[in-house]
Amino acid sequence: MAPAVVLLPGLDGTGRLFAPFVTEAAPALDLVTLAYPTDRILSYEALEEFVLPRLPRERPYALLGESFSGPLALKLAARRPAGLAAVILAASFHRRPAARAMAVLRPLAPAFFRLPLPAHAVRLLLAGPDASDALVAEVQAGTAAVKPAVMAARAAEALRADASDEVRNCPVPLLFLWGRDDRLLRSAIPIEIRALSPRAVIRTLPTPHLVLQRAPRAALAEIRAFLAGAGMG
Repeated sequence: MAPAVVLLPGLDGTGRLFAPFVTEAAPALDLVTLAYPTDRILSYEALEEFVLPRLPRERPYALLGESFSGPLALKLAARRPAGLAAVILAASFHRRPAARAMAVLRPLAPAFFRLPLPAHAVRLLLAGPDASDALVAEVQAGTAAVKPAVMAARAAEALRADASDEVRNCPVPLLFLWGRDDRLLRSAIPIEIRALSPRAVIRTLPTPHLVLQRAPRAALAEIRAFLAGAGMG
């Protein structure tokens, strides 16, 4: 039986950006994609309560938190839900995701998300300069599907998150999957993860921030190897 993995989405919360990885991973992994409300502002704590009853109950599973959802995956793991066997952080973080200079832009977030996300910003921060038009359009569509106030609130929530204790005390094996050319997240994050959890598995792929979208096959190989080592092979 294929290992079960619950996918927790990035900032837009729609889960639509998982499509390239889902296509590549089937049938090697049994994937469940969760989506967050597009019209309600929910803190990480509120999202815990939203996600918890939607987790599998009948078999072991891994939680994969992409980008924004990394702290959420760690906080859920700290609650030791039945069946949880591993946590994967994909292009994510435990605290202070961006450089300190980015924090000064927090007051501008509501205005930023009211405008269509420019293609050049998608390529610069998320998808890479050589990203396909189709991927850029999908990122733009995912962002446009969510109320601007919700996007801004999630960005602010990510900037003030701190799941350091949850990394240190993570009760299950932890994989940190990182893009070598990520321009959105701090480069020190994997070093901090290693310091907090020496047993964590750190893997770097030659991608921008959107690791699962730009290198789904390589990401799948790393995840399958990790899950096998965690007893989920």
